[in-house]
Amino acid sequence: MSLIIGVDDEEMPKVDLGEKIRELCEALADDDNVIAARRRVERFLSDSDATASYAKLVEKSEALQRQEMSGTPITEEDAKAFEDLRRSTLTEPAVQSFMEARGMLQEIESFIMAYVSRTLELGRVPSEKELTSGSGGGGSGGGCGEGCGCH
Repeated sequence: MSLIIGVDDEEMPKVDLGEKIRELCEALADDDNVIAARRRVERFLSDSDATASYAKLVEKSEALQRQEMSGTPITEEDAKAFEDLRRSTLTEPAVQSFMEARGMLQEIESFIMAYVSRTLELGRVPSEKELTSGSGGGGSGGGCGEGCGCH
């Protein structure tokens, strides 16, 4: 499938966005940092003890959130048990490595999304300054303003 924009004349040639997106994805897939992060995630996923420990932490966190949202107070005992579980889980080397790798991949994804969003907002490629001061920060990067709902 190809996403082609533009008109078919000599002044404005067609641009195959699908091809440009594939090029970006190939660059990401070939990036040494991305490869290393994916390997760390895969190692974590193949470690049944680490994934079980992490899943238990997530389940406990979600249960406490549900409890709190239902209006039932969280006891000091529950809070301490959760904190102990959190501390022991997050100090496991496999879990730490996974969290760092996942964070890096999410940071890359967020950067790409911010870049694309800002480009669509501005109608041109943003400068680095416009990326850091742009959306959500109320900066004067040519955005549509605070009350628009896109920030």
